Amino acid sequence: MTRIRETVRSDLRNIVKGGATSRILDLHSVARRHGERDAHADNPFFLNSRLNRCFIVKHTVRAHERPYVMSSQPVVTKILVPLAHDDLALGGHAVFVEEIGFASKMRTLFESKQDPHLMDLDMIRLRELAGLPSFDPFLLAERFRDHVRPIDECYFDITDAEAERMEQSVAQQIASVVALAFGTRDADRDDDRAMRFTRQLLSGDLDGRMQALRKSLDMTEIEFKTGIFGWKGILYYRWSMGEALGALKSFLNALQSVSIVGASDHEYNELQHMRRKIIEETRHRWKSLTSVMEEYEQVFARFCRGEDANGFRKFLLKAPSLFYDVGSDLSVVSHIPGYWTYWSKQNAKGFLQAREAVMLFSDFIASVTRVSPGREPGLDGTRRRTHSLIPHPVVQAVSAA
Repeated sequence: MTRIRETVRSDLRNIVKGGATSRILDLHSVARRHGERDAHADNPFFLNSRLNRCFIVKHTVRAHERPYVMSSQPVVTKILVPLAHDDLALGGHAVFVEEIGFASKMRTLFESKQDPHLMDLDMIRLRELAGLPSFDPFLLAERFRDHVRPIDECYFDITDAEAERMEQSVAQQIASVVALAFGTRDADRDDDRAMRFTRQLLSGDLDGRMQALRKSLDMTEIEFKTGIFGWKGILYYRWSMGEALGALKSFLNALQSVSIVGASDHEYNELQHMRRKIIEETRHRWKSLTSVMEEYEQVFARFCRGEDANGFRKFLLKAPSLFYDVGSDLSVVSHIPGYWTYWSKQNAKGFLQAREAVMLFSDFIASVTRVSPGREPGLDGTRRRTHSLIPHPVVQAVSAA
């Protein structure tokens, strides 16, 4: 029998998110919330019931994990299966999708003698998840909602914690829509109505005042459902960008100022190039994100002034087609600051040895680079802004030996 590595001893309650986030797909919470619904069982993420209640995590590979991970990428996909679903403090089994012997270990943990082929289908889905840059609910929905094996929409809800943190930001943005809908400019009344409208929008409730919005946009019921999904996604990514920006700026400043010692002339030149490359590619990712949000803000502003309902309708219907690229870019600019923070906490000495820097910078380049070597930025079809909130890099000299 294939040996499963030691169980994860850490308390799995620490990774409970309530659903799908960019880094963690918390199927345990989805099952607790929706497990009694027929749709949860009829169109599940995984056919195996235990696997359909696990945690799947985008995980930064540690040095001690490299020998058994068959991937050169810095981030892999980790499956955490609780030992007991009613007591997450006990920990669970851990398997990487990219690890040696993945298939045999999954069969050891999950395979049913009555339906062995079902595990094959679940492993295909796990590999599909491993190929995604993010687990955010909008990217997942766009990928799997109309899949040959569709997944129910209950798996794609914004988590309660994120929805609560989003509310104030979103309400401020759409107050003008509420004022337009109600024909009033009373600030207090508009703020209260905007918050109620926001909660209805984020919950996916398309009745009541939402129907007035549908009519103003001249949408069919099906178009409106697609459009509201697109709007929620744009609002989610816009809010997430605001959450990520501070950490991203801190990372870029730290990357420019970190001390590196023991570098030969060749290493010195290579590290200078790598550092510039990381900053440049990160800025390209951010520009791509801001270009989408700028387009949204322009069509949204025209709609709020009563000038261009058609433009806003077209953008909302187009928005879901942008989610893979937007989710990918946002995942990168959110993840690499966390990766740097993790390294910083492990690095008590406060500087990098040259060889250490080459390995770390290589991981960052693998994470942020979206174009193949030899191709010019922009040939991948992404849009680029001329202005960025992230300043141009000022590369600091690397200390030579």
